[in-house]
Amino acid sequence: MKTPLLFAIAFSASILGAYAFDPPNIPLNWSTAYACAVDTGSRIIANDITVQDPNNTPASCVERCDSENYIYAGVEYSNECHCGTGLVGTPQSAPVTDCNMACTGDPDLSCGGSFRIQVYKSPALPGGGWALQGCFVDTPTTPAFLTPVHQSFSTNLEFIDHYGYAPGAEYADESECSTLCPLPPGEGQEYCGGVQRLMVYKYAKWP
Repeated sequence: MKTPLLFAIAFSASILGAYAFDPPNIPLNWSTAYACAVDTGSRIIANDITVQDPNNTPASCVERCDSENYIYAGVEYSNECHCGTGLVGTPQSAPVTDCNMACTGDPDLSCGGSFRIQVYKSPALPGGGWALQGCFVDTPTTPAFLTPVHQSFSTNLEFIDHYGYAPGAEYADESECSTLCPLPPGEGQEYCGGVQRLMVYKYAKWP
């Protein structure tokens, strides 16, 4: 009697190991930027805002990000929805099998994994990434950029969007942009400029 039982257990395990998730439905004409990518503690989505959603799916995350005027969305670790304004550098692709955690909103769909994220992009902006340009002096009399737009988020982070360098913008040593961002617990460590110092990123379109 023991042998059939052992066979049944082994057979079931093989079925579970071969389980394939359904392809996600991506709404609003968004598209897949990365089927699965390596995420980091500092996040590969620029200006990342993370929401833990008990009903998370790729579609619900895209709809959330789109409604808040973000152009990138990502699902990770089953229940995390990430929204942002671009990509930091060129993310590293990961095997699709690494994104092996079921979505909290639909167990038939995958929602990333541990530091593995499925990334989607809006049709509003061509694909690309953000690259650090350096640390700049930013004072009321010598601003780094023109036309600042300030926006505060629920995480106590403040996103400052600027358009174009101001005449005579001055570089500062990167060590002067060493103020830590007020990230929520468990979200890693990032730098957010300094006193009258601005960390500048530039968006570059992919070829």
